[in-house]
Amino acid sequence: MRLHLFFSIFIFANVCFASIINPDIIRKNSVPIIGVNDDVVIVASTPLVRVGDLVVIARIKDDDIEVISRGSVENMQDGKFLILLDSKTITKFPKVRDRVVSLARLQEKKYDEPEVPPTGGLQPDEPDPYEQGYVQLDFGPYQGKIESASPNQANRYKTFDYNFMDTHLMWYFDFLWRIGLEYRSSGGSVPVKSYNREEKETTYRESMIAIHYRFLPIWKELRPTLKLVTKSTDFKTANDDEYVLSSTGSGMGLGANFHYLFGPNVFNSEKSFDWSFNRVYFDLTYFPSYSMKDSGVTRGESSTGTAMEISLGATTLVHMGFIPFFKRFSVDVSTGMSSSQVTFSGAPTNAPDGFYSIPEGGTYKESQNFIRVMIGLRMEDYVGKMLKPR
Repeated sequence: MRLHLFFSIFIFANVCFASIINPDIIRKNSVPIIGVNDDVVIVASTPLVRVGDLVVIARIKDDDIEVISRGSVENMQDGKFLILLDSKTITKFPKVRDRVVSLARLQEKKYDEPEVPPTGGLQPDEPDPYEQGYVQLDFGPYQGKIESASPNQANRYKTFDYNFMDTHLMWYFDFLWRIGLEYRSSGGSVPVKSYNREEKETTYRESMIAIHYRFLPIWKELRPTLKLVTKSTDFKTANDDEYVLSSTGSGMGLGANFHYLFGPNVFNSEKSFDWSFNRVYFDLTYFPSYSMKDSGVTRGESSTGTAMEISLGATTLVHMGFIPFFKRFSVDVSTGMSSSQVTFSGAPTNAPDGFYSIPEGGTYKESQNFIRVMIGLRMEDYVGKMLKPR
């Protein structure tokens, strides 16, 4: 690798020497950097570079040219070339407006003769699209209210406010950039009162697992993502009559997330502290199959139903360069609502006191509204980068 770097710089130095006679040669055979993302340099689409080319990064000041790194053109994304730098060759961190020079273009030729365009032959393959992978782990307060609507006395008093600590993990793989995994979990004690207005010991927990499939932008930076989602809830209460019932819920559904990006998913900055508004998003999930199962006093033996959830949110990324490794953070604020409707079948199980018999075959609804403020880490998918073929 050192020999190859020496050889690259040697060729470049000869061209620089030629620029003493004609200083425009380097500028005519190079393209300016328009973006830097860690060890990835971004340049606009140009015939001066192609996917697979070896390149050098040059810093030009007046007539002085300094080679600061070497790399290779890895891919094309959104009409821009992505250049992966060789970290062992970086002497100075590249900046916007530094120049990228393809070694394949620095061949001796006569500039006083017109260049003959190639005819025929095989055209290079169109490079595969790519979106950078990342891992996000965040925590924060999750507040809201759940209300139950019942056609009879069963579960009529299941109404409570909650304030939990939410845990969220999002992992988009770098080596399979379209695929992502998401996990969310929260829960705790909630204030629920019985028919006699006595507070009963009650807990509520919910969790969600989703598989994501993301697409390239459909308009400017508006990007859709499809999701396969499973959701479960667990409501347990010490109440022993029909007014508040212990129950579990579960469902599988399909979702769509539409988000507009204002910057890269992994934010970098040379400042010791910097921030960037990252995205706004709209999320919709529909569960065509959703069921609830009671324990103790029950509304029936089984149930079938549907559920839906929508949310709106925005994300800001923060870069703290003075922290050695965990220097990228995210702040996400979202609000939304969900609703479910289930119909029970089979014989109900009534309370031991025998004062009331739950009608068979009732349809019950629940609604929920919430707000989340999540703060956590967002970093590159280092595992995926190691597994990604070069």
